[in-house]
Amino acid sequence: MPYTVSQITAYLKNLLEGQSTLRNVEVVGEISEYRRSGQLYFTLVDNGAKLPCVMFADSAQRGLLCSLNVGRKVKVSGRITVYPQGGRYQLYATRVEDVGHGPLNEQLQKLALALKAEGLFDREHKKPIPLYPRRVGLVTANNSAVLEDMRRVFRERNPYIQLVLSPCRVQGKGAAREICRAIRRAERAGVDVIIVGRGGGSRDDLLEFSDEELVRTVYACKTPIISAVGHEIDYMLIDYVADAQVQTPTAAAEKVAFSADEFTMTLVNMHSDLVNAVLRSVDSSRERLARLRQGMRYVSPKEQLRRRRDILRQNRDAMARAMDAATADAVRRTSEQRRALRDSMRDCLRAYRNRLSMLETGLTAMSPYRLLEQGYAFVTVGGRPVKGIGDLPAGTLVRGFLADGQFEAQVLSSEPADPET
Repeated sequence: MPYTVSQITAYLKNLLEGQSTLRNVEVVGEISEYRRSGQLYFTLVDNGAKLPCVMFADSAQRGLLCSLNVGRKVKVSGRITVYPQGGRYQLYATRVEDVGHGPLNEQLQKLALALKAEGLFDREHKKPIPLYPRRVGLVTANNSAVLEDMRRVFRERNPYIQLVLSPCRVQGKGAAREICRAIRRAERAGVDVIIVGRGGGSRDDLLEFSDEELVRTVYACKTPIISAVGHEIDYMLIDYVADAQVQTPTAAAEKVAFSADEFTMTLVNMHSDLVNAVLRSVDSSRERLARLRQGMRYVSPKEQLRRRRDILRQNRDAMARAMDAATADAVRRTSEQRRALRDSMRDCLRAYRNRLSMLETGLTAMSPYRLLEQGYAFVTVGGRPVKGIGDLPAGTLVRGFLADGQFEAQVLSSEPADPET
């Protein structure tokens, strides 16, 4: 007779919980997943298997002796039981002790340090993500929810962007090599940017994204790559080498798929700004041309000749006015000077006449002829006037001059005058 699922699960639960060895067991492993929701849920892993664990709040208060961090190696004490609703066995933890870092975590740390030392994680090697890509490569699993979410974002924000799917496995042994091949295919397809996407998962599920070959492939890719592996607690090595990293593939699609409406509005605004700039440039050029024309007119030979003619005309008019003024002033001054000269000459003539009259009067008074008119005579000997009796010895021939004539005579005798008489 067939069994129900509940019957089989109850049988296995009783079988496991009936084993005394599993009622108080200690398990050593590395934490690969951890979340807290009232209780503590985490997963222990080693190279071969994984074991789900749960620790109730009261047990955590007494037995949680270290922090639960992904990658930490711990020793967990508790009992093995079956969780019917989840259909899985799990460890109910009563005590958790720190053992150190797990070998897987140490291996990843060593690989990360080596790759960092080579410069693969340096920011200077990061390529800028294009603002307006036309072709976007999607490296993810085909027919997955992640792929549909990204396609939906692109449809809603910008259906004009061409999506190039390069499918590959994103989980399990050998997935890293398939991801490398998918990245190379997308790069050969000539896309502008590549999104490597995967949904959430445990640390074990995401280990392929810390593969050394994948890290080197991402580093060597000439096309910008966005790492969009859905996780929050820890980072995979692909996150450090990628040109950009986001938490989810949906966020990556939103980052790359620029809004067509906003882009159209931007183009409209840019067109308007360009038209306004052109119009301003045309107006400025017209004003400059007008100034140049005005300047050309100012410096043209015709304009210079006209200005020189105006200047000559102005100078001629100014000279004519100056000459008229000078002539009028000269005429006035000449007239004044003529009047003054005439007055001065009249005064001078009057003075000279007065003086001449006085001189004439004096000369008349002193004239020898006036004495001659009074009966005196002017006597000369040999043309020389006689000044004394000594000039008239006896026998001397003399000439005398009277008022009405002259005469000649001979001195018969001369006698000097007596001084006492």
